[in-house]
Amino acid sequence: MPENVQKKLNIAMVCDPIDYTAGAFVSTLLFADLLKSRGHKVIFISAMSPQNKKPIDYYKGTKVYRFASVLLPKTEKQLYVSFPTSRKIRKILSDEQIDILHNTIPTPSSVIATKVAKSMGVKIVTHSHSQPENIFLHLPKMMPKKALNVVYYKFMHWLYRQADAVIYPSEFAKRMFPELHDEVRSEVISNGVNIERFKKVDASRFFKKFELDRSKKHLLYVGRFHPEKSIETLINATPQIIKEYPESHVIMAGSGHMEDKMKRLAKDVGMDKHITFCGRVNDEDLVLAYNAADIFVLPSLAELEGMVVLEAMACGDPILIADAKYSASTDFVKGNGFLFKAEDSGDLAEKALVLLRDEKLRQSMAEESLRASREYDINRSVDRILDLFYSLL
Repeated sequence: MPENVQKKLNIAMVCDPIDYTAGAFVSTLLFADLLKSRGHKVIFISAMSPQNKKPIDYYKGTKVYRFASVLLPKTEKQLYVSFPTSRKIRKILSDEQIDILHNTIPTPSSVIATKVAKSMGVKIVTHSHSQPENIFLHLPKMMPKKALNVVYYKFMHWLYRQADAVIYPSEFAKRMFPELHDEVRSEVISNGVNIERFKKVDASRFFKKFELDRSKKHLLYVGRFHPEKSIETLINATPQIIKEYPESHVIMAGSGHMEDKMKRLAKDVGMDKHITFCGRVNDEDLVLAYNAADIFVLPSLAELEGMVVLEAMACGDPILIADAKYSASTDFVKGNGFLFKAEDSGDLAEKALVLLRDEKLRQSMAEESLRASREYDINRSVDRILDLFYSLL
């Protein structure tokens, strides 16, 4: 039966840090907006914060039930984890007549909501948006990271087993849980990219706003300033890039607790005049940043997909991606860029210089990025999520 004549669904998304900027939460908001645009009801079960203290409010037009929470360290005082009671979750699911509980990350609220939903017969879909490598790279070197990774994976295995279906954003993410595929329905659905928003546009305002020289070739990084992003690899590559191709410049768009440290590093290597730190940019400037770039660089060590890569591709950027063991973003490199050795600034510089020196190659790779990005239209992802929801019901 066509979706438009099927019952409209009531969906509860459990996402504590709904107002924290990171790929998993940005995609959650995008999916919620698109589901609502198709007539479905979406609510969030989330965390309170000093900025959002009301137990019930609205975030970007979506109703949010918020619960008492604790702040996670190294998250710029923005990422809170909540601890709702089973009784309150049961009331929400009942009052809102929820058909589908959609967990986004493995937090205590997801555990509690899952247990309540199972007892009520509500179907449960869990999104695999978390990997321990993103979490424990923040810890001091003396901490037992490998042991913590094992414990976290076991916890995720347990939580995913409670669901009626698990959504993985990439084949890489799915491969992390091979033993689950025979136990729980598994679907690979990309987070997708809004190709109506991320597209080729004139970036003149961005060049003017950040006082960038349009005659230069620009390498761009977009993302959080966190350890797993390995931003220092790009900064340390910059001296070699500038030495051999002086008419180049690096743009850093993003923020995080390592921002000041990265600015100091840029100064220490004598590159502070060749690197522009834009800070966290607004939605409009983000699109312009991709369009201002000649090459997009992601040195990240851990990615379950890499939404910023998709956004850069949709804006026609050739891509340079770290060939990291725990990164799914390597799968995007198919004739539209190069892989470089993870944490190897020399290899990054060499690959960047190949692209900087060859305009024809850059153009062909830019065209391939544009073509490939069309395969990740977020509307296709929403179609598949809805197909999954209806099939469970």
